[in-house]
Amino acid sequence: MKNVKRTLAGIIAVIAVMTSAVSCKKNVTGNLSVESSEKPIAMLPETSEEIGEPADISGTEIVWLSDYDLNPTEEGGSRSVALSLFEDVFGGKVKFVYTPAEEKFTRLESMILSGEEVDMFEYDTSAVPDGVKKNLYEPLDPYFNSLEINSGIWDDMSDVIDAFEYDDKHYVIPYSLSNPVVLTYSRKMIEENELDDPYELYKKGKWDWDTFMKMMEKFKENTGGYGINGYVGESLIHSTGFNIVKYQNGKLFNNVAVAPIKEAEAFMQEIANKNLYLSYRNDSFPSGKSTLFFAAPFWTIGVSNVRCPDMDFTAVPFPKYPKADGNYVVCDFDAKMLVKNSKKGDAVATYIKCERFAEIQEEYEEPKKEQALLPQTNGVGAVISQLTSEQYDILQEYTDPSVIKPVVDFAYGMGDAMYSSAGSEGIIDQIEKNMLLSGGTFEVWRDLRDSCAKAIKQEIKRLK
Repeated sequence: MKNVKRTLAGIIAVIAVMTSAVSCKKNVTGNLSVESSEKPIAMLPETSEEIGEPADISGTEIVWLSDYDLNPTEEGGSRSVALSLFEDVFGGKVKFVYTPAEEKFTRLESMILSGEEVDMFEYDTSAVPDGVKKNLYEPLDPYFNSLEINSGIWDDMSDVIDAFEYDDKHYVIPYSLSNPVVLTYSRKMIEENELDDPYELYKKGKWDWDTFMKMMEKFKENTGGYGINGYVGESLIHSTGFNIVKYQNGKLFNNVAVAPIKEAEAFMQEIANKNLYLSYRNDSFPSGKSTLFFAAPFWTIGVSNVRCPDMDFTAVPFPKYPKADGNYVVCDFDAKMLVKNSKKGDAVATYIKCERFAEIQEEYEEPKKEQALLPQTNGVGAVISQLTSEQYDILQEYTDPSVIKPVVDFAYGMGDAMYSSAGSEGIIDQIEKNMLLSGGTFEVWRDLRDSCAKAIKQEIKRLK
């Protein structure tokens, strides 16, 4: 039987031989340690002795319900570092049960209700609080020993983990951040218009709303073009550091009427009224040098590189709200959920720990980067996206929680009435539409705020 209490050196020795066969997509830098942290995560047990030893999960098979396989070797792919660790070091196994993406929640509920075995599921923004209230997930707190939560490997994620705490439990333990929403811009256009480089301003602590607005205004004066295009509203609101729905002391609170969010709405209105916003939604940087900034998830930069070559693209976080304590970033959280009624919590927790090991181990920096820099092609072999080495390095910076402040807002997990990206308009969608797209007045914002407050109150009541 395998001994799961291995030293770091032992783990590295086992996984070092896997490097050439690994394909990974992202990384958060850090240092791996198996020693107890002197500063454990808040609300967690104070010492490793209180947690106990990690469980031996050798021979345990967990059922993974998803639209993609964690082990694509049969289709010519390679095992990930995380899966290799889980199987070869800890002795676990993963059984893949396929479901179409659009049916995955229906299938999950059906399997839970019928008593069919299912253990692990992909994290989605709807997980907390909506998924928890629907009894889809179990908390991971009883399995902190298998997560080795106080070993030091989670230190730089501790604030993020605490932000996901709900009903005094931890249902979501993110092992990394990904896909931040950023402002893409062309350094070539910046030079042509004699503007200061936004990234340099950001590094100097001078990248805020005021600088951002002046830069867009000067570009419009120079060219007659637009200041910005893309997905602006949510990131601008969250750049204040305030959530639309706040969770505190075990309760959800409507935060839509607080002064910083009001200021964000006023800023959106100013952008719209000065005709700085190009409302047509693109999936890459607008062609023709008509727009200074493109607001979108980081992955779009690779597409922009291919469609607009020789533009020298880079990216900067959304500008800092002048009263905020840093740059707040909207991003994805990479996590796996323990499914309700699963009897294999220790094995799922061990798999999550393996994902964390894979994210922070320095030996995999270069292989991950090499994989990320490969051109992405379509079905006929045409290149559709490709990152540069510099862009990849910047992505690591913008997914490092010690550098940026990721936003956790339970508003996105309160159902379609609050937020929907599948066609229907939730409350958050309405805020952007009415203030940024139409340049609404203060009266429009006041009426919208009041109607949103009522809707948010109803959703909070539903989730009690």
